[in-house]
Amino acid sequence: MPITIEVYSDVICPWCYLGKKRLETALKSVPGQANFTVRFMPYELNPATPEEGLDHKAHLAAKFGSAHALDAAHARLAALGKEAGIDYRFDAIQKTPNTLNAHRVLWLAEKEGKGNEAQNAFFKAYFTQGKNLGDKKVLMDLAVSVGLERGKVEMLLASRQYEQEVREAEEKAYDTGVTGVPFFIFNGKVAVSGAQGVEVFEKALRQAST
Repeated sequence: MPITIEVYSDVICPWCYLGKKRLETALKSVPGQANFTVRFMPYELNPATPEEGLDHKAHLAAKFGSAHALDAAHARLAALGKEAGIDYRFDAIQKTPNTLNAHRVLWLAEKEGKGNEAQNAFFKAYFTQGKNLGDKKVLMDLAVSVGLERGKVEMLLASRQYEQEVREAEEKAYDTGVTGVPFFIFNGKVAVSGAQGVEVFEKALRQAST
């Protein structure tokens, strides 16, 4: 039977990147010709981030309590990422951006059938290349690289297009009980919170298909 998977995530969340990769591995392991539709939903980790962004290392060191604790967390994530095929390069990241504009571009990508490609491009740009996803030129170049029309993206970034849709989707997440990301909902009845192991996603797929 068809399975729709809603994935709530933020493109500056390393666990969201890892969870996406693990979900993809689970989808490949399911036998038969299962019909999957994956929908990426917006969720800002910190909507109050200023438009110009924050110093990445200082912001996270304060959040984790110390630079040492942050380095330990990054080392753990780097190891987990390597297992999943992700090349985390945390030292390359200079800015923690406000991600509203990124989510608006991703909303367009989802509408254009390029959601998965855009998510991959944004994650890689941020976590491997250290690009600032709060920079409109960076967002423009990434969007065009996955096949979106430059003119459409220019119009979007020059306006508030899709801001209401993003906000409403986030409100829906809050109402559903999503308090952190990544968060996965399978056919509206099975939920998985966090970047769980591949076997957890496989179990959720089986449950959702019954």
